[in-house]
Amino acid sequence: MTGASPGGRTSSAALVGGLYFVLACVFWGMNIPLTAELFKTFDPFWLGFIRVSLAALILAGMLLLSKGKGNLRSPIPLWRIMILGGLASCFFTLYNLGLRYTNTITAAAILAGSPVYGAVVSRFMTGGRLQKGFWGAAVLTLIGAGVAIYGRARASGQSFHLQGGEILIVLGISAWAAYSILSVRWFEAETPQLRRTFLSLGAASVWLLLWWALAYAVGIAGPGNFNPDGTALTYLLLTAFLATVMGIVAWGHGVARLGVSTGMMWQNTVPVFAVLISLVFFSVIPLPEQVLGGAIVLAGVVYMQWQQIREQAT
Repeated sequence: MTGASPGGRTSSAALVGGLYFVLACVFWGMNIPLTAELFKTFDPFWLGFIRVSLAALILAGMLLLSKGKGNLRSPIPLWRIMILGGLASCFFTLYNLGLRYTNTITAAAILAGSPVYGAVVSRFMTGGRLQKGFWGAAVLTLIGAGVAIYGRARASGQSFHLQGGEILIVLGISAWAAYSILSVRWFEAETPQLRRTFLSLGAASVWLLLWWALAYAVGIAGPGNFNPDGTALTYLLLTAFLATVMGIVAWGHGVARLGVSTGMMWQNTVPVFAVLISLVFFSVIPLPEQVLGGAIVLAGVVYMQWQQIREQAT
């Protein structure tokens, strides 16, 4: 029996990595309409803490059942775990603050630049070159996002204007990119993604409790809600398990195979999946511009994935 060629193996890795990114983006797309419903019950800062804490508990149970209690201990120094958790918590916190101090159209435009922010962070931290096809895909995703944003602006009457929260969104995305890179760099390659995610989110929950307490003390966050109704509790468990646990685990597998720059490109598909899920489960009809823009964004990331597979196969 002959072994697979190196090119075949790397092409397979590119395809598997892309599938992991698709899975993560579907879960995160589902998170958007569910979170909008949860904001009716929970303060955004409290929601971040309780969702991540629930996710850490779920991960602890999964690790105990599948790997044993030894995997609950950190294989790397505690200070590194706290840095990883701090970066993840900064993403959740800065993202919420950014959305609070800008309008949705401006926020969507800023988020469309995620691949560029991720590429800059990756270049600074690793010195590696950009993936083949990156700039072509970036142009397509920016065009697609622009079409969708124009449609939403026309329908809602909002316009693009800065309100101060935009830099917080950029910093939040950059913190997530740094977390993604360090979670690959600091753990041994054989460390399961479940273990990495559990340790990072466990530390993040500590940071998020601190950020909520500070926000509550200065009056920009409300009190914690310990008595949600049945619907809110169901949505909370769904977002904790699917978006926070499975989404981040899938994301980690994708980053380990294809890098953070490719992952940031795939992140631009999250609104596309959010629109589709909102249509199916919440009967929210998308605008024609959102459909067209989403198709262009998908074309961009598929183009980049195709270029990577071609390069690795040869």
